[in-house]
Amino acid sequence: DGGTPQVVPNFALGMGRAALAQQLFFEIKTEYEKSLEGKEGEERENIMKELHDRNAEKCLKLAQRNGGIYNKAAQFVASLQAGAGDRSIPKPYIDALKTVCDKAPFRPFSEMEVVLKQDLGKDVKEIFREVDEQPLAAASLAQVHRAVLLDGTEVAVKIQYPGLLEQMASDFAVFRMFGQQIKPGGFDLSWIVSDFEVSLSAELDFTGEAKNGEMTAEDFAHHPYVKIPKIFWKWTTKRVLTMEYVPGLIPANDATALKKAGLDPWKVGCMISDMFAEMVFCSGRVHGDPHAGNVYAIMDPETKKERIVLVDHGLYHNVDNTLRRDFCNFVFACVSRNGNVMKTLGERFAGPLHRFFPMVLSPWFVFGSDVKLEDIRAAKQRRIPPGVDLKDIGKFLIGLHDTGGNLLGVLHSMGYIRGILNNLGFPERRRLKSFSYFASIGAARTVDQDAEGRKKMMKENKEIGSEGASFGMATLQVDALALIISILAPIAFILLLLGKRNAIGLALAIFAVLVAYIYQQFIL
Repeated sequence: DGGTPQVVPNFALGMGRAALAQQLFFEIKTEYEKSLEGKEGEERENIMKELHDRNAEKCLKLAQRNGGIYNKAAQFVASLQAGAGDRSIPKPYIDALKTVCDKAPFRPFSEMEVVLKQDLGKDVKEIFREVDEQPLAAASLAQVHRAVLLDGTEVAVKIQYPGLLEQMASDFAVFRMFGQQIKPGGFDLSWIVSDFEVSLSAELDFTGEAKNGEMTAEDFAHHPYVKIPKIFWKWTTKRVLTMEYVPGLIPANDATALKKAGLDPWKVGCMISDMFAEMVFCSGRVHGDPHAGNVYAIMDPETKKERIVLVDHGLYHNVDNTLRRDFCNFVFACVSRNGNVMKTLGERFAGPLHRFFPMVLSPWFVFGSDVKLEDIRAAKQRRIPPGVDLKDIGKFLIGLHDTGGNLLGVLHSMGYIRGILNNLGFPERRRLKSFSYFASIGAARTVDQDAEGRKKMMKENKEIGSEGASFGMATLQVDALALIISILAPIAFILLLLGKRNAIGLALAIFAVLVAYIYQQFIL
């Protein structure tokens, strides 16, 4: 790999960066508390908006100043909405922080050129006919430059930031110390820091990213609409990744830009929904960082059809067969409203909080779940539900993490995709059809990632219909679920007007109001 430098953590550097973050946290917390004290109604809302706008910019500047892990955290927050809009993360924070996905502050090419020389072992002019010094994109770990090889081939060169390894090592040394000291509810959650460190370490090795990309290209070879840029191995190392240059990339979550370029947001949404459902339920290899800076759409110049371009394959979650099939069966139980299976498998995934787990996947899955009225009230008031303590939440997180393949990470990826689809105005009904169709296929599959297992999977994949194919019987349950919701929604108002005061009537009215809310928020 051309002499990738070894680093030793600089504890003082890590502490200094962490101190800046802690100082900003308390500054923002204090400003919110003082500014909102005694304020109500419209005045409170106006002040809140100003606070959001002002403090979102402060958070962005911190992420840009510290870079590395802090950019990665900002990237996570920007994509955390997962379809929930302002009810999850205030929009000003999302709008401000999303710039770090592909428009983070970039380094001068003179600094990046040093990495190229160190890792490739040659002067840049001996490899490239030309290199655009202005990067195409800049993210948390690297920036990408368009270049032309000596033979005239256009490529995109991803170059890791110099000094990043020392930054990361220093930050994690501090985070590990904090993680060992902070134990909410007496629960040791230091594994979160360890997992984050393992994940980022994997992303820092671009040869691993290149291999992952090639495997994903194989996984989706049966779908012409999926494009994974080709790797140029001769000019790829741990810190330099040279790949095919793909022009005309449009962020897949930008409906306006897609329409302007002649692409159909509905088709793009269908492709993304199907692609990632197939990843989760059929292949068991799930892209770990599918935010809007890594998922693009293009108009194929030859076929004149939409295609999805997926980049940044540094992190994948590999799910074992038992977990994957159980998850398929759980999703199908949610779609078909099979409460017994939802409870049995939900307890495996989410332990004491199993009754909430279906709604993590979709608000439509309230049917068949064991959620109580008190739980709904608590959620509305942003409180921990009655009977649930921090220890239960700790068990819930550990349970999701310790399943065979880190289901917590898979849910994180699914949340990213749901956020992209939400921005496209993609209907929940169609997203759940992707779930139902691919879960029905995946439940009957055994997938092994050795050579023979992958060969078998490639053969089975050819039987999966490409985008636009009929979903058949597997999705009729979703249509039935949609019909139930559409019927119950208007009943809510009738029940309330009737003024039922007995327990059953009141329960029906409350339930119908909940369904009406879901209908209005996620279907219309």
